[in-house]
Amino acid sequence: MTHTNVSGAEKKMASQWTRANSAEKKVPHTRMEDESDIQKIYSFGRKLGQGNFGVVCEATHIETQRKWAIKKVNKEKAGTSGVKHLEREVSIMKQVKHEHIIHLEEVFETPKRMYLVTELCEGGDLKDLLQKNKHFTEEETRHIIKSLSEAIVYLHKKDIVHRDLKLENILVKSCHQGNDNDMVNIKVTDFGLSVQKGGVGSENMLQATCGTPIYMAPEVVNGHQYSQQCDLWSIGVIMYILCGEPPFISSSRERLSEMIMKGELTFSGPVWHTISDAAKNVIRCLLNVDPAHRITANELLDNPWISGDTSTIVTRTNVLEMMRQFRNAPEEEESVEMRPRTSQELSVTPAPPEDVIDSSSSSKPSTPNKKVKKYRNTVHTNTKVKHFCLIMH
Repeated sequence: MTHTNVSGAEKKMASQWTRANSAEKKVPHTRMEDESDIQKIYSFGRKLGQGNFGVVCEATHIETQRKWAIKKVNKEKAGTSGVKHLEREVSIMKQVKHEHIIHLEEVFETPKRMYLVTELCEGGDLKDLLQKNKHFTEEETRHIIKSLSEAIVYLHKKDIVHRDLKLENILVKSCHQGNDNDMVNIKVTDFGLSVQKGGVGSENMLQATCGTPIYMAPEVVNGHQYSQQCDLWSIGVIMYILCGEPPFISSSRERLSEMIMKGELTFSGPVWHTISDAAKNVIRCLLNVDPAHRITANELLDNPWISGDTSTIVTRTNVLEMMRQFRNAPEEEESVEMRPRTSQELSVTPAPPEDVIDSSSSSKPSTPNKKVKKYRNTVHTNTKVKHFCLIMH
């Protein structure tokens, strides 16, 4: 099918897409006059979903008889802002290729509508599946969270922040009960709120408040600058829900925000009696209100609970985080000994940051040796929570 260009504006738009595609995978983006041309290629079937600006339908490629899902968006209803989000979504989807991320096959565009042809996930989404199952077993949850963490590690390496991870945006490609290697095959979808950052650093922090309230991280709720760590909070909410119900829920938006900001977790109810302490510890590490101490996607993927290896002590893999944590240390403190923590040491409650500030600003003089000793204790306690997340007891 050849491109139809009827104006200078469309020619300019076509050249923009060509430039974008040169840096992305080759996903055909075809412009047509109306929907009748698309119906010569695809036969539209049942409706799979409904959005504010369009619908998702099952469709069959007439020539190959292969089934797909087509997201049809009304550009007039979406408005300028909606179209920009859609174009950003398309741009991001063209850049990604991962077994647990929805595959974009091609794009069609008419003056009034845009059509995204993606792989079909006949199992619906995780919300549908959860409603059928009531809750997932720990082994099923482990499989889902591992697949999800693999997808997020991949996205974060590309500096892509999803920003709207939730049960409805995780599709079920297939579901085979009892097969540990392929229990639920998931696909992350809906990149409408996703953004691509420019790397690490404060200039690349995000600030727009967006997403679904019960999945929002504290730093997103309070309007502070935030990073890709907001996705890890959402994974924590998803993991908690898969075991039963949302960790924070209220009919009042204000009350919900307060609960999220406090981050007080409870594991009450019969279902939690069947969940291991290791799984609960992973949830605690994901739902840490401080994004600086929240487990990263790489650390989550390396966590022994994910792999099922209870004998493995996982080392920190995020070198940039380590550099940021220790770059402000005084010169005399560089000799601090970093060593593995014992389980007894890990059980000690960490000292709050304010205690560190108070001790360093004390009016009593300290010898250099005492300063080093104090700092060693500070490093020991401040890193304890993070190590606790990475070690299976």
